[in-house]
Amino acid sequence: MNRYSLAKRCFAEALGTAWLVLMGVGTAVISGTVPWVGVTGVAIAFGLSLLTAAYTFGSISGCHLNPAVTIGFWVAKQFSFRDVLPYIGSQVLGAIWGTTILFLICMGKPEFTTANFGSNGVGIHSPGNYSWWACALAELTVTCGFVLLILSVTSSPALKQSAPIPIGLGLTLAHLILIPVTNASVNPVRSLATALFTQDWALADLWIFIVFPILGGVLAGMVARWLQEPDI
Repeated sequence: MNRYSLAKRCFAEALGTAWLVLMGVGTAVISGTVPWVGVTGVAIAFGLSLLTAAYTFGSISGCHLNPAVTIGFWVAKQFSFRDVLPYIGSQVLGAIWGTTILFLICMGKPEFTTANFGSNGVGIHSPGNYSWWACALAELTVTCGFVLLILSVTSSPALKQSAPIPIGLGLTLAHLILIPVTNASVNPVRSLATALFTQDWALADLWIFIVFPILGGVLAGMVARWLQEPDI
């Protein structure tokens, strides 16, 4: 039984998700065009934001910060179904909270426009002009691998204490491949929060960045459950 109340765990999830979105998307929006930052810098920012959040909130809520992760834990039978929706609701609120803070900061720049607000897109709104099915496949596959990594390192007593490090590196790696394809989602609430501000095409493409990362999380949960079941 978790020694923290559901309310406290959900608040930790909201705070952690707000931090992840503010620092990750914020780096993309504010610093992404700086020559020495670029794609690599943005990818590192997402990884570091998750790593620091995991060390801060991991002992309280598990630091999912992502519906694909929460659902993956549930499918792997490592998380209670009754807590799934409260966690996801908290992640949604946290992502909107973080994005709102970022929006208010960006409003201080006269030429700011939400047309370039870190939203995920396909086709002409994909940084590399990738088709919708290529974007969907990329998000599903990379999210599956990322969630499987989380399920694996957090279930190992030997790795659990240092789990934030490989998890942060995993998110960095995911962004390095996905930013040119989709602007990198891996997280439905991150996509939802930015799409609410960009609207228009971002809302039209949003279903891809909800459905396929979640499918990736489900697949990862199934694989983790099978791999971790003893053969004897």
